[in-house]
Amino acid sequence: MSIDQTITLKDGRTLGFTEYGNSNGHPIIYCHGSQSSRLEMHYDMSFAIENGLRLITIDRPGHGLSHFNPTGSILSFATDVNYLTEHLKIDNYSVAGMSAGSPFALGLAYSFPENVQNVAIISGFAPYNTESKTYLTKEVKLMLNLAKYFPFLLKLLLKIQVKQLAKKPLKTLQGFLKIMSPPDQIILKNKSVMTMIENMFTEAFRNGSQGVAYEISHLLVTDWNFELNKIHVPVAFWQGKKDKNVPYQWAELMKNEIQNANLTNYPEEGHLILFEHAEEIFTALKPITIN
Repeated sequence: MSIDQTITLKDGRTLGFTEYGNSNGHPIIYCHGSQSSRLEMHYDMSFAIENGLRLITIDRPGHGLSHFNPTGSILSFATDVNYLTEHLKIDNYSVAGMSAGSPFALGLAYSFPENVQNVAIISGFAPYNTESKTYLTKEVKLMLNLAKYFPFLLKLLLKIQVKQLAKKPLKTLQGFLKIMSPPDQIILKNKSVMTMIENMFTEAFRNGSQGVAYEISHLLVTDWNFELNKIHVPVAFWQGKKDKNVPYQWAELMKNEIQNANLTNYPEEGHLILFEHAEEIFTALKPITIN
């Protein structure tokens, strides 16, 4: 069961979010990947109900139900989330970030260490710099360089993609997913996975491509405006070593920057480890209770 909701932020923008799992469980703020939305989650949430987990997935500005923020940043999103948690009367919570949700999850930990108990980074996007670029595949490096140095071209490509998505969503999605690794292609054969991906992908562009284009070009591949070594909240990295979207070395680079961090590698898996290890990843965020 999921519940779509919205709140109005102090500047009048709308922030959309969905809750999954146990409404009285341990709260986990989930930061979705690129070209995605609050609908990004495991197709079977029974593990969350059974383990007492309350997952709150949030549309970032310009995605899904959330209004675009023309001056938005990674840290301003953290402020948006803080307003949401105050609205929901949640004082302490965990954070998870998938892929391009990584900087936003880490930005929350940096900005609100008094509220964030721990963080899970799943197939996480790292700061985009000279060192991290060396590990990318040619296809991903081309797209990210396009976003960084020719943002107007990325905007154009995304506008075309939105039109294609409206006409032939499944075909457009399959073209987008073909660069993924062989282990990921096996997961994508699961119809439940593909339905969830199609829904989250389509919802991301509910109001066009402006939010997606801005986030990739102006936030992901630029300076995040905070240093990883200033994060003191415990961070767990989860990474597939055959990931073609996000190289496994990125998890290692980030882990080495954060003092209280650990890394779990899956040698034979790719980018979509969430679908194989959701229960393991999310239950690890739940505080240990001592009787």
